[in-house]
Amino acid sequence: QQQQQHFDQEQEQQEPGLPVATTDDAAASTPKARDDVRCFMLELADGDRAVVVQRTDGKRWRFERSSIEFELQCDVESLTAWLESISDQMLPGLLTLLGSEVSDRGARLKETEKERDALRGTEDYGFFGLDGAECSDKDVERAYRKLSTQLHPDKGGDEQRFNAMRERYDQIKALRGESKRSGGGGGSIKWDPCSRASMLHAHSELREQLVWITKLMGEVESQAEDMRRRQRTHHALTCS
Repeated sequence: QQQQQHFDQEQEQQEPGLPVATTDDAAASTPKARDDVRCFMLELADGDRAVVVQRTDGKRWRFERSSIEFELQCDVESLTAWLESISDQMLPGLLTLLGSEVSDRGARLKETEKERDALRGTEDYGFFGLDGAECSDKDVERAYRKLSTQLHPDKGGDEQRFNAMRERYDQIKALRGESKRSGGGGGSIKWDPCSRASMLHAHSELREQLVWITKLMGEVESQAEDMRRRQRTHHALTCS
């Protein structure tokens, strides 16, 4: 009973919704459809989305965001009981919801990483006296070599300061290399909607991705906030 609170049964007329995404941008897709149920996305009154699973006889189930939160917070025993309470007909709906959430959170993670990297880049470029938007790779290398001669321990410099400078240089190189690589993206997670074993395997992979993305998002947001705080402090000291 506790697990069943995370999806709703419905009997009303079908509401207009978007077909389940199966494009390359989707984090999950099905190789073929069942003929006894269909899944579709539904926009709720509060702007959130849900996945509806409808049987041929009209009976419906709806998976909402509470399912996502439950998956992220529950222990192994509760998760096992939750999955056992979901029939083979309903599982495609849960997988579609998880796949959509993985795609959405993955996209937000990329944007947050870009923001963090921009903040980090501003700090690192400024350390070398460079403008990240204007300088070339040769400018970066030239500035690095100039500081290396001043800070290298063999030249009488401080080893800790030299290592910190080297770390900033490596970060700039990593950021510049990342900007030159085109975003590839991995393949989608697929499952056989007629095989419970296949769907449970896909569920395990999607949930693992969701947990990892959510954890990493928290770390990246924390890093970005620390950089904003340092830049505000630096700006205040400069202006005072």
